[in-house]
Amino acid sequence: MRREIEEYFRENMGIYIVIIALFAGGVLAGALALRGLGEQQLLDLNRYFDLFVDGFPESPAGPGGLFRQALNLNFRYLLLIWFLGLFLYGFPFVAGLVGLRGFSLGFTVGFLVRRNALRGALFATGAVLPHNLILIPTLIIGGMTAFSFSWLRLRSSLEQRPCSLREYIGPYSLMFLLVALLTGTAVFVEAYISPVFVKLLIPTIRL
Repeated sequence: MRREIEEYFRENMGIYIVIIALFAGGVLAGALALRGLGEQQLLDLNRYFDLFVDGFPESPAGPGGLFRQALNLNFRYLLLIWFLGLFLYGFPFVAGLVGLRGFSLGFTVGFLVRRNALRGALFATGAVLPHNLILIPTLIIGGMTAFSFSWLRLRSSLEQRPCSLREYIGPYSLMFLLVALLTGTAVFVEAYISPVFVKLLIPTIRL
């Protein structure tokens, strides 16, 4: 079993590097995108963030509502990646989705740091980091799985040895089921643990 796992990672190392590079590139692009925003756009962002901070402690949704909302959003995202991986030409779209999630993360953290410098970085650590410690690896694994499956089907088709979708969809979907379970864990952390840090750090962001 250990040898099979090592062989799997060795064969797919190139794809892992591509997916990780795309995610990292998305994070960097998101952080740099703030420089292209106008003064009014930055003022609007600051206003929305102030409303979030002021309303967070009295949020009517509560942890349960946040859990359902985050679960719905992340599972739809994961389902879309799974679906695109089934197609011969789905891999560039999978790569785009991974980069887009990195962009979102980079933009969020970059905004907090730009707004409040070290205090913003501290707030981002408590509000963004806990659940993303689980969510980012699962996204990379899911993206890599879909990318490699789509690429395998395309390469097999070009070599005139078609890859049977029926033969591989079981193991492919099983991998995504495991990714979905890890995603559910990340969502639980986002709904029930991250808000604790947010409440503790809100006073520092208001200084």
